[in-house]
Amino acid sequence: MELVRCLAGTGTLAVVALAGVLGSARIPVLATADPPWQPPPCAEVVAGGGAAGGVSTDGGAAAWYRLDPVLDDRGSLAAQRLTLGLLGGSIRHVDLSPESSASGPSQRAVLVSEDDGIESRLRLLDAGRGCETVLARERSVIRGALLAPDGTAAWEHRVNRVTRADEGVWRRALAGGAATRVLPGLAPDDRFGPTYATELSWLGDGRLGVASCGERACRTRILDPVTGRTATFDGTGPLLGVAGGLAIAPSACTGLPCPIEGVDLRTGRHRILVDGVGSAAMEDGVLVFEGTDGSLAAMDISSGRRTQVAADRGLLPVRRTSSATSGADTPPGDVLLAPRGRLDRPSDGRRMDAAALTVDHLVEVAP
Repeated sequence: MELVRCLAGTGTLAVVALAGVLGSARIPVLATADPPWQPPPCAEVVAGGGAAGGVSTDGGAAAWYRLDPVLDDRGSLAAQRLTLGLLGGSIRHVDLSPESSASGPSQRAVLVSEDDGIESRLRLLDAGRGCETVLARERSVIRGALLAPDGTAAWEHRVNRVTRADEGVWRRALAGGAATRVLPGLAPDDRFGPTYATELSWLGDGRLGVASCGERACRTRILDPVTGRTATFDGTGPLLGVAGGLAIAPSACTGLPCPIEGVDLRTGRHRILVDGVGSAAMEDGVLVFEGTDGSLAAMDISSGRRTQVAADRGLLPVRRTSSATSGADTPPGDVLLAPRGRLDRPSDGRRMDAAALTVDHLVEVAP
C-alpha cells in the first residue's frame, strides 16, 4: 500500500517504514524456476551518441513497474522482486535485497536503491534500452531516491549505517561527479517519535517535498532546488502536494476515513479541506481522492469545487514518490489510477487527466 493509505489505516506511523514492503502487494514465494534478468551495463549497449549514464530520450512506448516482497519457505522476507517493462511490450524481473526501493519510471527508466548490509547501490534500470547504469555505491544507507523531472539527476535520502540517524537529502548528477547534500538530516524530536520513513516527492511547481514521518506525525520540508529556500511545517501525514501557498496533506489520524488538511506555508495555520478521505493524490492543483462510499472525486484546491470522477469502483490514485511500490510513465497533468491504488498489470491501469477529469486506459485496448 502507499504511504498515505498505510498512515490512515494504522494506530501509529511506525509501520510506514514497511509500506513499500508488506502492504497490499501480492507476496510470492522465492522460486528458482524463473531466473531474474541480469541487465548489461548501458555503457556496453549505448553506442555512438549520448551519455550512457542518462535516460532514454528517443520516445517509444512508456514504461511501468511494480515491487513485490518475496518470502522464503519459512515465511521470512528474502528479497524484493522488481517487475518492469514497456507498456504493451516485454516484461522482465530483477531480484533485489530486502531493503530496497524503486521509483519512477521517468523517460522509461526506473531508479532503484538497495542495501546489502555493507553498502548501498543506486541503479538506473533503462527499460527502453534494456540495460542498467550503477550511479553510486555508498557506505551510508540510501533509503529512497527519485529522478529529477528532467532526468539529469537523482535525489536520495540517506541514514547512518550504524546509528540510523538521518543524514539528509543529497543530489547526484547522472553525468557523474560526487553527490552534494542539499538538506541536512533532522534531529530527533520527542513530539513526533523516532523517524521511521522519509518520503520524497516532486511537486507540481518544481519543488521537492521531503516528509519525515515518525510515530505520531510527519515533519515536512519543501525545497526549491533553484534558490535553495525551504518551507517547513509539521503535524500532518505525508505531503500530497502544494497549491498556491497551501501544502496539502492528510491529517495525522489513526484510521480511515482521514481528513485532508491545507497548511498555510506563510502562517503555519491548518484547516480541514475534505472530511472522510481514503487514498489520495494531487496533480496540477487538483486533489483526487476516494470517498467514504468508495467512489472517486476530484477537488480544485483554488476554488474548492468538487466533481465526481467517472471511474470504475476500486480504481484509486497511485502516488509517484520514493516509497511507491508501483508506477507508470504518464504525461504531465495525469493521475495514474489502479485497483486498490497499486498497478499490478498495465491492462488494469487508467490515466486521469486532472484538468479535464477524463479517464482513459493506460494501454490501448484492442477493438
